[in-house]
Amino acid sequence: MFTIGYKTKFDSITRAIAAIGIGIVMIFGSNAPTLVVKIIAILLIAAGLASLVYGIIKRKEQGMYQLLIVNAGLDLILGLLLFFNPQWIAGFIVYLIGMALILFGALQLIVLAGAMSLLGAGFSSLILSICAIAGGAFLLFNPFTINVMSIIAGCFLTIYGISELISTWRVCRAREEYEIRRNPAPSSTVSPETGKIDASGIADAREVEYERIDDPDDLDE
Repeated sequence: MFTIGYKTKFDSITRAIAAIGIGIVMIFGSNAPTLVVKIIAILLIAAGLASLVYGIIKRKEQGMYQLLIVNAGLDLILGLLLFFNPQWIAGFIVYLIGMALILFGALQLIVLAGAMSLLGAGFSSLILSICAIAGGAFLLFNPFTINVMSIIAGCFLTIYGISELISTWRVCRAREEYEIRRNPAPSSTVSPETGKIDASGIADAREVEYERIDDPDDLDE
């Protein structure tokens, strides 16, 4: 089962909350592009600090320690640069959101298509993912002013965030169904409806009488 991006609930729920939060800021916030860039910068700084602390804890593991320190350094440097110079990418934030919506929307669509085969869900479960991809493509054309496009980008981000929460729930259900089909429980032991031991065959059981033989010579008689 294809579940890239949905290995854990934490990753997908974090993406959903971040998308909804940034979407709301872009809809209602003043000077939204600059504010969003600063929010992204703060998230990068927080991720860098977390990687730094975790790297120090895992300093005995040389390979992991070096990788975490490098990752922490990159996150911190990029986060600080963006926070103090948000105008560098504020003008391109709508394009970046558009590309992110297309990428994550397509990933969501692929994963949901696999979940549909297990859950038997209809095409309607894919509508929000398709809307997110279409919204991302629309943002790349950027036909309106930056203020209008910021509001539109916020709306599509919010739609994607809601779709991500729904997708997380569907993928969890599909993963459970996949495990059941892959490792089915013995049908004669547990009833799938009640979860209790199936004793339906006890009524057909027959008693067997045994005769004890003390002398092996009696077998020849």
